[in-house]
Amino acid sequence: MIIIAFLDIIKRRLYHKIIIAEYSFDGGLLVKISTILLLILCVSISVVSRLEAGILYTVRVSDGQLRSIDTDTLLLTNIGPIGTGFAFGGLTYAPQIDTLFLLGGRGNNNLFSVNPFTGAATLVGSHGINDLFGLTYDSLNNVLYGTQFSGGSSLYTLDINTGASTLVGNMGRGIGGLAYDSLRDLLIGVQDGAADLFILNRSTAQTTLLFNGTSNNDSGLAYDFEKDLLWNIDYNGILYSYNPNNSYFRTTHLSGLGSHDGLAFFGGVGIIPEPASLALVMLISMGGLVLFRRGFRRDNK
Repeated sequence: MIIIAFLDIIKRRLYHKIIIAEYSFDGGLLVKISTILLLILCVSISVVSRLEAGILYTVRVSDGQLRSIDTDTLLLTNIGPIGTGFAFGGLTYAPQIDTLFLLGGRGNNNLFSVNPFTGAATLVGSHGINDLFGLTYDSLNNVLYGTQFSGGSSLYTLDINTGASTLVGNMGRGIGGLAYDSLRDLLIGVQDGAADLFILNRSTAQTTLLFNGTSNNDSGLAYDFEKDLLWNIDYNGILYSYNPNNSYFRTTHLSGLGSHDGLAFFGGVGIIPEPASLALVMLISMGGLVLFRRGFRRDNK
């Protein structure tokens, strides 16, 4: 987009220099402009298309440390302490507003935003619901959802500005981890202990069994739209994934991590040249050289 804006300025100047003042243009200016455009073209072509791995964010329970997990290498990195009480809490990323949200969990009935570079949590406001553990952001409808586990069994929406909760309905079961599958437009929850996955109706809170699991502990759940996987990390220190394209088959990726809870996915950042920009650079560069040649001939008649 920056290249397009830059070229637009150059096109306007060329128009006034060449078209309006038809026979009084500066060939040297065209050489300079064409050279700049060709350099931009070369730099753009030299940029290699590359996608960074997605990142999972989670909280280590023992010290409240925000940690990241590279979804390609599965390397864990300590970021920093969240600085608030955290017991069985939730974590999610809202891409539309570029915010990482956190639920304090048991004994901390508050919603927080979290700095992904330092780990520091900032209070958004109180939701006032006991044992609100599951947290996710519906990126299609821009709605933040929370679910109760052992202290209740209800689904709530949360105000992203105040933390205030609004009851959707009773799910009939506790949901400890919550995720939004943006590819299939599904709100999915995991019933910790049994590790069963359920689809949650966003209007009534009714649940529909999606996958009959084996077992897990209190956990965080997040959907990875790049790999099309559901990731799950629990108090037993195990990182799992569920594959929607293979009947939600569960794979164990890491173990022995120590107790973790809450899970959020942040998509990788791509560096990809824009084809339209490259084509426009080439077109204008060629046009500039043609005009220069015509101008040179005209000046030497």
